[in-house]
Parts: sequence; structure tokens; C-alpha cells
Amino acid sequence: MSDKIGNKVREIKYKELIEFFLPLAVMPVIIGISHNAVNASLARLPFPEITLAVYAVAKSITNIIKSPIHMSRQTVTSLVDDYSSFKFVSRFIFGLGILYFLMIASLGYTPLGEIVFKKIIGLKDPKEINFAYQALSIMAFIPLVESIRNIMQGLAISLKKTNLITPGVVVRIISISLILLWVTINQSVAGVTAASGVWLTGIAIEMIFITLALRYYYGSFAVVIDSLPANVSKKVNLKRIIRFFIPIAIMAFLARFVQPVVQSGIVRTSVTTHDLAAYGVSWTLVMIFVGPLDMLHQCSLVYAAELNQNNWQRILKFSLGIGSIVSIILAGLSFTQIGDFVLIKLISVTPTIALLVKKVIFAFILFPIIRAFRETFWGVMMQRQTTNIIAAAKIVGLIFVVLVFIVLALTTDINAAIIAALALTAGEAADALTISLYITGNNVLEMIYYDNH
Repeated sequence: MSDKIGNKVREIKYKELIEFFLPLAVMPVIIGISHNAVNASLARLPFPEITLAVYAVAKSITNIIKSPIHMSRQTVTSLVDDYSSFKFVSRFIFGLGILYFLMIASLGYTPLGEIVFKKIIGLKDPKEINFAYQALSIMAFIPLVESIRNIMQGLAISLKKTNLITPGVVVRIISISLILLWVTINQSVAGVTAASGVWLTGIAIEMIFITLALRYYYGSFAVVIDSLPANVSKKVNLKRIIRFFIPIAIMAFLARFVQPVVQSGIVRTSVTTHDLAAYGVSWTLVMIFVGPLDMLHQCSLVYAAELNQNNWQRILKFSLGIGSIVSIILAGLSFTQIGDFVLIKLISVTPTIALLVKKVIFAFILFPIIRAFRETFWGVMMQRQTTNIIAAAKIVGLIFVVLVFIVLALTTDINAAIIAALALTAGEAADALTISLYITGNNVLEMIYYDNH
């Protein structure tokens, strides 16, 4: 399929971009709500402190191990346009799912888990270790269902049918809310078991719904594959899949360590724990609104086959517009009574911490615009199957986070939580600048325009 008329590339409309992006933007917000609902339920079940702590540890372990799976949607969208490429890519991604299943299962079902829990993480109480085993024995299956879900969602994104993703996400939040309500009322299931099971169930629900939605909409799975646009720039084989996936997998893995590094810096440079608490609240609030921006690269990735100078400018303006809206929301939280209401009335932090949180959020004011800018260039490079620059830019960004934090901590009297926000913004800017300079310096956009004509 092609969206070109003769040799002329059609004009992309803002309305089309909104309809494509909105379901993708809603997805991380709803998933974030589901995770918060799990934490709220754990606080109402037996042994809440131990359960919350162990669940957070087990969740972190699982997320670190399976982090590359998060890049599988982009892999499908970038590399799949026929049955042969689908077979290659889907087998590769599901193979990764099996690998991560085995890695997590080795912690959840063997004595290796106890060694990790005691020696590395520092759990000592037998109840804590038992809960960790319970959690990981269930979480081990998450990479399997998540790999299939992401493959199917990647196909829907390629087909520009992102609206097919939304029903599964909505059913997920409804279903797990009902399960959590039942568990909380009956108190018959251990909290860590319920939380881990709900996480697995939620992803499985999404997987089932997107698979059924694609099959129903197109009539058969063969038609789904046949309907994919022929926009893969280079022939796909195992070597090319690995060359595409490894850099973004490394990037996804490294990104998991940004927050621990920043939090460690706050702990080492702060006098009280208020700074760490304020930063934690700030980052959680910021990511509620910034999270959807992580899907913006799908716009430039999916519409790359239709890029000319005008369409590129339209996608870039759209992305920056979305980022600007998020920045305005953060400004509202920083400068208006809305921020006080959210922080003091809803989250129940003290007025002192609320004042610091608002300052930290203000320090993040440019973060959404910079991320939106970066995401747009990410999509271009994914479509070109040149992901090594994405990994390189991420490494540059991480280095800047550390350097800026150290320099500001040593040379200024700025609060450590605010320094963390400024450092993360500087790292994001370094990441965005690195990849944008590469694209402009190597005339990547001009090559795309030429290919499209």
C-alpha cells in the first residue's frame, strides 16, 4: 500500500496526526493509573509495608531484565511490511520474551533468587524473601505475554489503526480495578500475589483484545499482514534485526538506571530526606504528563514514507505543540493554586514539601518540549534502521546528567532536588541535540525526501 499519488506525496493533516497519536498518548496514562491502583490496594492488605517494599523491588528487577521488550513495538513498525519480515521479527521478539522469562524464573523458582534477595538487594526477613519469590514466580510470565502484545500493537501502529489499541487498555483498567476491589474486600489473597497477578492479567487482557481487534477489523490475520504499508527501507534478515534492536535495547536498559543515579546524587548532597521525597513526588507528577510524549516518535516513524519538507515541518510542529501543552500544564502546577490543591489536598504532602515540589516541577518546565523534539528525530532514525545513533545520543545524555549534577552541586547552593531536575533536562537536551545534529549533518531528511519521490 502507498499513500503517494503518482510521484506526489500527499499532505498530512493535523487532524490525522491527532487521531493517530491520541490513543497512543492515552495508553501510558491509563497504565500509570493501574499501577497506582495496585499500590493503593497493597496499602489496604495485610503486611502493607513489607508488601509494598517487596513488590517494588520485584517490579524493579522484572523491569530491568525485560526492559528491551519495550522497544519491540518500534521494531515491528520499522522492520515489518510482509509475511517474511513478520516471521523473522516476531520470532526474534518472542524469543527474547522466552529468554527474559527464563532469567526471571531463575530468580522466582530456584535458590539463585534467595542469593540475589539476600546478598545483592539486602532482604533479610524470611517473610520478605518468601514474598519476593511469590512475586517473581508470577512476574516471570510477563515477558511472554508482553512480547506478543507488543508485536500486535506494532502491527496496529504500522496500519495507523491506533484506535484498536484503546479498548484493550480500557478493559485492562476496568478488569484489574474489579479484581483489586474483590481482593481488598475479601482479604483472601496475599497482597504481593494479587499485585503480581493483576500486572500479568492486565497485559494479557491487552494482548487478547488487540489480537482479536485486528482479526475482526481485517477479517483474517493474512489480510492484516497484506495490508501493511511497504515502507521498510532495507531488506530484513536476522542480522539486520539484531543490528536494529541491540542499540535501542541497550538504550532502554541504560534508561532504567537514570533515576537510581539521580536519587543517589540527591541522597549524597542533601541534608534531609525532604529533598528526596520532594523529588520523588515531582518526578511522579511530571511523568504523568510527560509519559505520553514517549509515543511521539511513532508519528515520524509511521509517516516517514510520506515525508517531504512540508510534512516534516507539520509533524515537527505537531510534536513541539504537544510538548508545549505539557510544559504549560507543568507551569500551571508550579504557579497556580492548582498545584497546591493537587499536592496538599490530593497527594497529602506537607505545605513545606509542596513548596519545594512546585519549584522542582518548574525546573522541569523545558523537559517536555525537549523530549518532544528528540522523539521526532528518534522516529526518523528508526525508520532508516539506523538505531546506533539513538543509543549513542542516549549515552551522551546520561553523561550530561551526571556532569551537570556534579557541577551544580559543587558550585551552587541550589537545592539538590532542583539540581536533579535541571540535570535531567540538560541530559535530555544533550540527547536531542546529538541526534538532531547527526540527522542534519548527514542530510538524512533530504535522503528521505528523495526516496519518497
